[in-house]
Amino acid sequence: NATRAGVASNGEMPILHVSARWNLGLSRLRRKELRHSQSCACCLPAPRSLRPRRRLAQHSDRPRRSALTPLGRARSAPLLDSVVASDDKLADTTAKVSTAASKVSFSWVTGEMLAHVVMSTGLAAVVYASHSYFGYPLSTGAFLQLHMLFGVVLGLLLVGRIILGTARIQAAASHVQVFSKGCRQVAVLSTFVVETLTVSAGAEVEKKAIGHFRFELVRLLNYAVYCFMLMMEGKKLAVPPSSLQRIDSGAAEAKLSAVNNPTVMVCKMIAALLEQQSAAKRISNEQVSVLMNKVSDIIEAYHQSLALALAPTATAFASFTYTFTTIFVYTAGPLIAVNELKSNTPGSFGLGLTVFYTLMLALFYFGLLEAGKLLDAPISALAGLLAIEEMVYVLSDDLASIVDDDSVPVFLHAGD
Repeated sequence: NATRAGVASNGEMPILHVSARWNLGLSRLRRKELRHSQSCACCLPAPRSLRPRRRLAQHSDRPRRSALTPLGRARSAPLLDSVVASDDKLADTTAKVSTAASKVSFSWVTGEMLAHVVMSTGLAAVVYASHSYFGYPLSTGAFLQLHMLFGVVLGLLLVGRIILGTARIQAAASHVQVFSKGCRQVAVLSTFVVETLTVSAGAEVEKKAIGHFRFELVRLLNYAVYCFMLMMEGKKLAVPPSSLQRIDSGAAEAKLSAVNNPTVMVCKMIAALLEQQSAAKRISNEQVSVLMNKVSDIIEAYHQSLALALAPTATAFASFTYTFTTIFVYTAGPLIAVNELKSNTPGSFGLGLTVFYTLMLALFYFGLLEAGKLLDAPISALAGLLAIEEMVYVLSDDLASIVDDDSVPVFLHAGD
């Protein structure tokens, strides 16, 4: 008991237990830290206004109000109405393109296709009626399976022909885009042609020369656009629009109706106009190089479009698909008639079903054939899908707006 109480058995001074000494040291250290924190300013807690705010969104399930809520949209709507307006011109152009596309949506329905459909359907009806009346033996045999396999392969060929034609139309559309982009880029770069003289008399002459340059450049660009769109429609320039004509036209401009590629001749005149500005030191050699590259892009887009227009179609493939489509459809009708005779009793709807099935089959295969014929000419097909007149007017308006010169008008209008 004496040992537990911390008193030595020999009666000497009491000795604390090791654990008791440790606890005593810890309590003294805590009291010392407490006195230090109460007297030291650095250890005092920060004021409430200086404490960092915690994000409530991370610790609360309450949704935060944003601009996507109905209240946020209602508040921002008046502001958007005051600074944003609908693009009526773009909507009008889109509507005209949709109208032009809807006009050619049933262009695959031709007189030749309808004649084939009527004759093949009539042949199936005659086979059905004659067999049911005379009763002569007819059997499909193994020819039915071979005919089905032949029809599947032929359908894949016709669909592949349409896919290839669609890819060519997309390539033609990309060339039109490159041509239009090149014209706009030339108009933008022409704004960097500035006057070189600051003397009052010379500056006035230079200002008139710069205005004449921009007027002529935009006029020639409109000329190029007009000739390019005529090429897409399969036409040629005979008499230019009155808005593009000039009284003091040069000999080269007078020959545009006689040359085979008037667009290239117009690009040549644009290059000569740029060379004149370079000789007058109104434009640096580096700028001339950039402009010439853009003119080259315009010529390249024209030649690629012309190549698609003049490229011969796959005559052998077109003849192959036409021949075997005709054979397949005209033999499918009698096979359908024989199968309906086997499956239906006399007096049933066998004849009506035969006519209906043959009609649908003939419309499908001959329709695919005619659609492929339309896509064999990608440039003319693209011209039918686009509102050409509206595109020309929009591009002419853009060119006049880009140069930012009041003396440069919109040369081409819808209906020119």
